[in-house]
Amino acid sequence: MLDPVSFSEASPAPVPAQVRALRLQENARKPPPRWPRFFIALLVLALIWGVLTEFRLDAMVFGLPAVLAGAGLVFLMPATPGWRISPSGAFRFAVFFAVQSVLGAIDVAMRAFSPRLPLSPGFRHYPLSLPMGAPRIVFLNTITLLPGTLSAEVEADEVIVHMLDTQADLAASLGALEVRVADLFSLSPQSENSK
Repeated sequence: MLDPVSFSEASPAPVPAQVRALRLQENARKPPPRWPRFFIALLVLALIWGVLTEFRLDAMVFGLPAVLAGAGLVFLMPATPGWRISPSGAFRFAVFFAVQSVLGAIDVAMRAFSPRLPLSPGFRHYPLSLPMGAPRIVFLNTITLLPGTLSAEVEADEVIVHMLDTQADLAASLGALEVRVADLFSLSPQSENSK
């Protein structure tokens, strides 16, 4: 029989979308297990050693301790929190990166050679929503490749961006970049906001 206190209308049952969001947030905080990383490192290092030594058995005298030591270091390193690289996201980011690099170079060259183009340098602030670690570092470094922008300084959860034209739509360009970086690291909107 159900307890009437625990089954009240004051606390409605969570909607499946809310449950999924909570699970994504929990998974984003959990570090991955260490043993799979150890065995993957062991396999990769043994394969590299084998290729370098042409799979000679006598080379394993030195190779086996080195491979075990390397895999042991991977095991002891702290695990990164719940993000991973998405192969399709990496491809889309690489295309975006290449296009933006070319556009950034063209934009700066045109501004240097054409006095008619607007040039109003200055600084603007942009709030960071990506989690700490690799996603945020990739985002901050890629800002420099966008046309006329440079990540100058980070203060708490905000980046100060130097711009050649402060009238440009910074929120739109950096928002698009954040989406690409989140896609690269397989981050959902819920895990982006749960720092």
